[in-house]
Amino acid sequence: MEMPPEPPAAHSPADHSPAELDPADIALDFDDPYWPYPGMLDACEAGPYLAALLNQVRLREAPTGLMVEVAAAAARLASWAASVELAATSELINRVSDWRGVAEPADPTTSDPDHVSSDLMAATEIGAALNLSPQSARNRIQLARSLRRLPGTRRALAEGRIDLVKTRDLVAAVAVLDDTDARAVEDRVLTRAGGQTAAMLRAAMRRAVISIDPTSAQQRHEVAVDSRAVYREMLDDGMSRLEYVDASEHVEAVYLWLTGKAKAAKAPGDPRDLDQRRADVLADLGRHGLAHDHLPNRHGRRPQIGVVVAATTLLGQDDEPGELVGVGPVTAQVARRIAGDGTWRRILTDPRSGRFDELSAESYEPPQDMRDHVIARDRTCRGLGCRMPADLCDLDHRDPHPAGPTSAANLDASCRPWHRVKTHTDTAVKSDGAGGLVITLPSGRRYSRPADPVLDQLCLAGPGPPREDDTPPF
Repeated sequence: MEMPPEPPAAHSPADHSPAELDPADIALDFDDPYWPYPGMLDACEAGPYLAALLNQVRLREAPTGLMVEVAAAAARLASWAASVELAATSELINRVSDWRGVAEPADPTTSDPDHVSSDLMAATEIGAALNLSPQSARNRIQLARSLRRLPGTRRALAEGRIDLVKTRDLVAAVAVLDDTDARAVEDRVLTRAGGQTAAMLRAAMRRAVISIDPTSAQQRHEVAVDSRAVYREMLDDGMSRLEYVDASEHVEAVYLWLTGKAKAAKAPGDPRDLDQRRADVLADLGRHGLAHDHLPNRHGRRPQIGVVVAATTLLGQDDEPGELVGVGPVTAQVARRIAGDGTWRRILTDPRSGRFDELSAESYEPPQDMRDHVIARDRTCRGLGCRMPADLCDLDHRDPHPAGPTSAANLDASCRPWHRVKTHTDTAVKSDGAGGLVITLPSGRRYSRPADPVLDQLCLAGPGPPREDDTPPF
């Protein structure tokens, strides 16, 4: 096959630095065998110039051989953009420290009840702007802060040699090390990181971290046992995941016990496989304990599974979804089954808006019925992006008492961090007049937290189309 002639020397990308070339002056002609030149995007450093070049590539007209180069260049550009975001976040952490109500606790292991840390304030601002959960926002802040001591990693991300996943992995791996050892691990693994998969890099980092100080590695393992915990994660289709983290020998003991009980539960004709029986053994433990064990109260009531369901759904007149309190929507069939197992406490809602009616009291502390009312109404923290269940939150007076009444309309479920941000900083929270909130953060940026109907059904949105026959009988 005849090869195209070599491009003229003047067209070689090596002859033009990004500072000398203006993307606006580049005329693309895909009929020209010399443009875009093979390797031109690969040779271009990540940054605004590469973004301008990529913006001019017409993918449907470009030769097939260019696709991989474009994809790789876009990935490098994403790394560069992530480095800019993290640099801006790091600078924000510095600046919020001058705001009213923001101060670092004297003891880094505790929180100051009268102030908000710069990390929490910066996380609140970033989380609101990017629509992040509080935990995701805190993770961004921690990553930006941790990168301050890893100049090589910051540079590799900005140059597109590693991506954000590898950056997070490297930061997490050296989090247990002091600055000197952290940079030693960084120096050891970073030279090859660009040519490794994320899994290969993680394995290399684990080896490097242990080899830096084997004795400390063993001590850290012993301390890590203190971080044992159980986590809950909501999934799709009415499912959730329970994660148990502990020392390996303890996890193995639980798993072997579950397996033994699951095998013993196998009966002739039982269609369940072993995994399903393990799950059912664990679920039986939770149901029995919740019903019969002595457990501490939360907001005046023992822990209980709550479901909010419309009367029409409960009676089988429709199949609108219900709401598992603190979790999320469930199908009508699931809601009916849970409601059938429970003790009833009637809650009346506005049939048009799905919101609750008003309650009020004279005292600062809300009475039990009002607590139940607000917790059932809000379901989760009313802070920006937060989904902490309302029964684990403070009941915060939006307008401080006694100027603001102790009433359902003036009480919001607020997780402790959001409560402190709202109380101690120049954060303003006002009603939007429709059950929602208008929140202004100290930066001056304003956000809306709309009303969240208890049952968000289509029939609540409006009266619907007119009936074809509007004469009696209806």
